[in-house]
Amino acid sequence: MMQFLLRDFRYALRQLRKSSGFTLAAVVTLALGVGATTAIFSVVHGLLLEPLPFSDATRIVNIFETHPQVVGGVVATFPDYLDWRAQQKSFEKIAAYSMLNPDTVSLVANGHSEQVHRVLASGNFFSLLGVPALIGRTLNEQDDKPGSDHVAVLSTSAWQRYFGKDRGIVGRSVDLNGTSYTIIGVLPPTAAYPAEGDVWLPLSLLDSATRSSRVWHSVNVLGRLRPGVKLDEAKTDMHTIAARLAAAYPATNRNVTVVLSSLREQLVGTVRPAILSIMGSVVLVLLIACANVANLLMVRAAANRREVAIRQALGADRIRLFSQFLAQTVILCLLGGALGMVLAAFALPLLRLALSHTAGLDPSMIPSIRISVPVLLFTLSVCFLTAFIFGLLPIVKTSSPLAEALRPGDRTSTGRHGLSRGALITGEIAIAVVVLFLSALVIRSFQKLVATDPGFRTDHLLTFEITLPEPQYQDSSPTTNRFYEQLLDKVKQTPGVLSAGSTTQIPLTPSQVMTHFLVEGAPPLAPGAFPLAQIRYVSPDFFHTMGLGLEQGRTFKQKDVDDPNGFFIVNQAFAQRYLTATNPVGANLLLGVLTAHPVKIPVIGVVANAHDLGIESGPQPEIYLPGFGLHEVLLVRTASDPQSIVSMVRRAVYELAPNQPIYHVQTVDEVLSDSLTRQRMTATLLGIFAFVALALAAIGIYGVLAYSVTQRTREIGVRMAVGAKRGDILRLVLSQAASFAAVGITIGLVAAFACARLLSGLLFETSTVDPLSVLVTIGALGAIAVLAVILPARRAASIEPTEALRAE
Repeated sequence: MMQFLLRDFRYALRQLRKSSGFTLAAVVTLALGVGATTAIFSVVHGLLLEPLPFSDATRIVNIFETHPQVVGGVVATFPDYLDWRAQQKSFEKIAAYSMLNPDTVSLVANGHSEQVHRVLASGNFFSLLGVPALIGRTLNEQDDKPGSDHVAVLSTSAWQRYFGKDRGIVGRSVDLNGTSYTIIGVLPPTAAYPAEGDVWLPLSLLDSATRSSRVWHSVNVLGRLRPGVKLDEAKTDMHTIAARLAAAYPATNRNVTVVLSSLREQLVGTVRPAILSIMGSVVLVLLIACANVANLLMVRAAANRREVAIRQALGADRIRLFSQFLAQTVILCLLGGALGMVLAAFALPLLRLALSHTAGLDPSMIPSIRISVPVLLFTLSVCFLTAFIFGLLPIVKTSSPLAEALRPGDRTSTGRHGLSRGALITGEIAIAVVVLFLSALVIRSFQKLVATDPGFRTDHLLTFEITLPEPQYQDSSPTTNRFYEQLLDKVKQTPGVLSAGSTTQIPLTPSQVMTHFLVEGAPPLAPGAFPLAQIRYVSPDFFHTMGLGLEQGRTFKQKDVDDPNGFFIVNQAFAQRYLTATNPVGANLLLGVLTAHPVKIPVIGVVANAHDLGIESGPQPEIYLPGFGLHEVLLVRTASDPQSIVSMVRRAVYELAPNQPIYHVQTVDEVLSDSLTRQRMTATLLGIFAFVALALAAIGIYGVLAYSVTQRTREIGVRMAVGAKRGDILRLVLSQAASFAAVGITIGLVAAFACARLLSGLLFETSTVDPLSVLVTIGALGAIAVLAVILPARRAASIEPTEALRAE
C-alpha cells in the first residue's frame, strides 16, 4: 500500500512540474485563502477559545449593577457588595477589587519614584481566581483586617522592572505614597488580574466614607459559581437580592438590578462581534479561493478526459484514479497551506499591534494570539478537507463513455461541465458581493465616525497625568490647589505653549464620577428617581485649552477654585434636558439630595457639548466644577508639535516636586485614534478581504471565459463562417459573463442584506441597506467582470474561421 502511495505522489509531482503555471496559480490562490483564515482564526482562538490562565475560569463571572439612567453596567457600591456576599446562594465565593482614582501610587525604588497602578483586592480575590503566587503568597482573609493590611503583592513585570527579579524580595518593605508596605509575594506572569495592575493591596484600605456609601460605586465584583449551578440560576438569585435591596434602600437602589457576564466576556469586551464578523468574511474568501481551485482542477480534468476514459477502459478502477488525483490535490493543498502559514505568521504581529490599542480588550489577552497547536490542526484540517473534495472532482467530472471521450473536439464542454464551472463562478461572485457589501457598510460607518466632530479641537493638544501622594496631599486641599496652580503657570510660560488646563479624566473617556441632583423649583421626585449626570473638576483655563465654546454666561475664574460656595458650568445636553423651563444661567442645582441637607449651587455658564463618553456615544448631560484633585490630567495646547515640549513639562514638574513622576504622556490625536482602533481594524481587514475576494472573482471569471473560448473555438469558427460578425461573437462572450455576474450579484445582494443585520451593532449611523454601499458593490463587481472578460472576448472576436475549422 505504501509503495502505491509513494508512486502516486511521485507521479503527481511530475505532473505538477509539467504544469507549472497551473500549479503556481492553485498554490497562490489557496495560500491567500488559507493564510487569511489562519491569521484570523489565531485571533478567534486566542481571544474566544484559548483557556484563561485561571482555575476553572468558565465558572468565574462578573457582577455589575444596572441603573435606568446609565447605559451598560456599573461597578457596585461597597455595601451592596457586602450584602451580595452575605445573601447569595449560587457562588462558592464572591470577591471584589477596586481601581478607584487615584488608581496609581508613587513607588520608590532604587532612589527613584515611579507611578505604578494599584489594585485594592479582597482577601479571597486570588483564591477565587485560583492564582497561586510565583514567589511567597497572595492576599488572604487575614490581610483584609485593619492593622494587618500593610502588605503588597507585585506583578511579575513590576518585580522585574523595579526589583531586578530579586527572589529575596518577600519580606522586604516598599514605599508606596510615603507609607511602608511589606511585600508578601509575586504573581505569575500570565495570571495577573486586572492586567494593568502593578501592585495589589488589601481592600480594607478603602477609605471609610467609600466603604459606607451606597452612592459611590467603587468595587468590581467577581463570583465563582458553585459546581452544578448554571449562570441563569445565579442571575435569578442575584435579581432576588437586588429587589430586596431596592425595597430596603429605595433612595439609592430603586430600579437598580444586576447583570452577570462571564469573565471572558469582560476581558474581550466589545471586540467579539468585530472579530466574528471578520472571521465570517475570511471564511467566505476561503470559499472563493476553493471555488477558483476547483475550477482549475475541473478544467484540468476536462483536458485529461480522454486519458482517464482510456485508463478506465483498460481496467483502472475509480479508487486508483482517485488516489492519483488525490495525491496531486494533497500536494497542492499542503504547498498552499504552508505558504498560507507563512503569510499568517507575518500578519499576526500586525494584528496583535492593532488589538493592543483597542479599547475594551484586556491587555492580558494579546499574548494568547499566536499560531498554536489548535490553529495548526485547524489549518491542516482545512487543507486535507479541501484536498479530499478536490480529489473527487476530476473523477466525477470525467466519467464519460470511451467513445464520447475519444470523439474529436470537446462538444460537452458547454454542457454539464460548462454548467458546473458556471455555477462555481456564479457562487464566487455571490460570495464576493457579500464580502464587498459588508466591507462597504463598515467602511462607510467608519468614515462617518471619523467625520464626527468630538466637540473640541484635538490637534496640537498634549495630555499627561499626575497623581499626588497621600497623605502629603488631599483632594481639593489648599496644598493640592497651590501645586497645580503653580505647575500650570510654569507650563504656560514654556515657549511654544498657547494655553494649559486640567481635568479629572482623559478626553473621550467617562468621568467615572456621576452625581444625583435636583433642579431648584422643579417638581419633586421620589428619591430613587433623582436624575444622574457626569461630573468633572476642571481648571479655569480648561475650556479655552480644549476649544470648548461658551454658549451662555461665563467660564470659571481663578477665584472660583477657592470659593467655598462653589459654582457650576453645564453643557448644552444638560441644559436642554433639565433646564428648559428656566434660563440655565442663574438656575440652582441641588447636590447631596440623598442627605438631610442638600447643597444649592448656582449655574454660571453653559458650554458646547463634547463626546466625553467616546465618539460613538452622543453627548451626555455633564456638570463641571472648578478645582483640583490628587489625580489630574493636564492638557497643554501648543503652537507646534506637542511632543517637542514633553521634556520642558517634565522639568517644570521636577522644579516643584523632584520625585513626582508624570505618566501616560500622549497627544489627544493619539487618544482619538486609539479610541477608534477597533473600528479602523475592522474596516481595514474587511476592505483587504473585499479586495482579495474581488481579485479572486476576477481570476475565476477570466479563467472560465478563457477556457470556454478555447473549447468553443470550432463553434465560433462555424458561426463566423455562416455570417456572424465579430461584434456578434463579442456579444456572445459578454452575454455569458453578464449572465454569471447578474445571477451572482442578485443572489449575493439577497444574502448580503441578510448578513448585514448581524453587523448592525458595529455600524455607526449607517443603514444595513445603505444605498451607496449597494451602488459601490454593484459597480465594483461590474468593473471587475468587465476587466476579467476583456481578454477572452477580444480573443474570441479575433478567431479566424478558416484556422478554427482547419484545427478540427
